[in-house]
Amino acid sequence: MILGQKQRVTLDLKETEMAISELEKNPSVVYKSVGSILVVASIDDVKKELTEKKETLTVRLQTLERQEKRLLDKLKEMQTKIQGMLGGPTAE
Repeated sequence: MILGQKQRVTLDLKETEMAISELEKNPSVVYKSVGSILVVASIDDVKKELTEKKETLTVRLQTLERQEKRLLDKLKEMQTKIQGMLGGPTAE
């Protein structure tokens, strides 16, 4: 579950970074998707929105990475306990 979320957030982050990169090329007109149509938008407003989205996605990705690490640590701890109960070798 976390891995899937992490992949989606990573993909969204890369797309957002690519969009920001394209805006840095100073296009003359920028269109923004509103529902199922495209409308002309202010370049500065779109840059601001994309920058905020990038920051949000970055924080979300960091949170998912921390959750993933905690779960892996907990899994290793549980594995060690189970192997200890069974008298098997401990995994590192």
